[in-house]
Amino acid sequence: LFILRAFYRTFGRRASVALLRPIVAYFFVTGRASRPASLDYLRTLWSTPRGREALGEAPGLRHVFRHLHSFAENLLDRMILWSGDEDSITISDHGREHLEALVRAGRGGILLSSHIGSFDMLRALSAQTGIKLNVLMFTRHAVRINSFFERLQSGRNLRLIRFEPGTLDAAFEMRAAIARGEFVGILGDRVWPSEQDRTAEVSFLGRPARLPLGPFLLQGVLGCAMLYTSCVRTGPGRYTATTRVFAPEGAVPRADREKHAEQLVQKFAGILEDGCVEAPYQ
Repeated sequence: LFILRAFYRTFGRRASVALLRPIVAYFFVTGRASRPASLDYLRTLWSTPRGREALGEAPGLRHVFRHLHSFAENLLDRMILWSGDEDSITISDHGREHLEALVRAGRGGILLSSHIGSFDMLRALSAQTGIKLNVLMFTRHAVRINSFFERLQSGRNLRLIRFEPGTLDAAFEMRAAIARGEFVGILGDRVWPSEQDRTAEVSFLGRPARLPLGPFLLQGVLGCAMLYTSCVRTGPGRYTATTRVFAPEGAVPRADREKHAEQLVQKFAGILEDGCVEAPYQ
């Protein structure tokens, strides 16, 4: 990352973007797992009426290359953001008032997001709104990554909460953070290895899919507001962030939590479908 940062600072964004094409070509040729996975996703999207409208034509290898290149562009912009050069990236946002209302009231909440677009771009939104963002991550390297962020941008209101299977440490950290009026960012479309038995089957792009129940059960237990937020690229160095109320404040009775979580999971799957249609290559 520091090498990429140095290349960007020496040659600029345009040269960095030009460098992506041969890099993507290499991974396109050698990606025995990524090529069929990308094609499977694009064909699944194409099988739906809205997906056909979004893609415009039946997907082939050319579309797979575009998919990989879009991913690489997101990675480059993430690196630029990490390096502190936020002025080179423009983010327009919609729904910021939902966050600001909670900040004014001194109340925290859960920021639910997904792998559509770039979750890292929401760091810029957190800076603009003045919130402190804690990101839940399944990693043994949370301390090292927190140190990395601090070296890049001292004083940034961002830290990682390490999720360790078999312990309740992360749950207690999240509860404490929200009680302090901070926000916890969770990706709702990743099933961690320890959560395989805590999932729900939903309909997604016409196929069954399993999504984790954990984030939605957590909202019912904590009773805090859950906001869905996403940030998709709309052009070179340009993004649009959207925030909406996903679940209002209010604790859910223990007997109703499972049903409540399952309803939220299916609602989340619908939002993911909308995101795939709006930004099919992201």
